[in-house]
Amino acid sequence: MPDSPKLLIPPLGRLYAIFAPITEPLIRLIAGGSLAFHGYQILFGNIEGAGRFFESVGFENGLMWAWIVGILQFVCGILLAIGLFTRLAAGPIIVFMIVAIVTYHWENGYNWEARGIEYPLFWAIVVFHFLVHGGGRWSVDALLGREI
Repeated sequence: MPDSPKLLIPPLGRLYAIFAPITEPLIRLIAGGSLAFHGYQILFGNIEGAGRFFESVGFENGLMWAWIVGILQFVCGILLAIGLFTRLAAGPIIVFMIVAIVTYHWENGYNWEARGIEYPLFWAIVVFHFLVHGGGRWSVDALLGREI
C-alpha cells in the first residue's frame, strides 16, 4: 500500500519534492516572527493601552498582564522562529491562546471579524504542531543536537 495517493498530475511531484523540506521551517519562522512582532507591539508600542485592554476584559492589574503577555509573545516567538528550545517555547504560547479563547474570544463565536476564536485557535494549532514535532531539521535545536 503506497504512503500517499497517486498524483493526478505526476510532474507536480518534482515540484512538491523541492518545496517539501522548506515548508515546516518556513511556517515556524513566520509563526514565530509574527508572534514576536505582536509581543514587540505590546512592549514597545502601547503597553498602557494593552494593560487597559486586559483590565477591560476582567484581568486585575492589567499592566502586569500586558508585560507578561508581551514578554511571552516576544521571547517565545523569537525562540520558535529560530527553533531554539522549540517545544519549551511552544507550551506557553498555547496556554496563552487557550486562556485568550476561554476568557475573551469564546463568547464572540468563531468568526474572527467578530473577535471570535478563529485566530487564537489557528495559532494554538499551528504552535501545537511544534510542541509535538519540535523545531525540525532546520532549527537551532537540530544544530545543537538536543531538544526538550
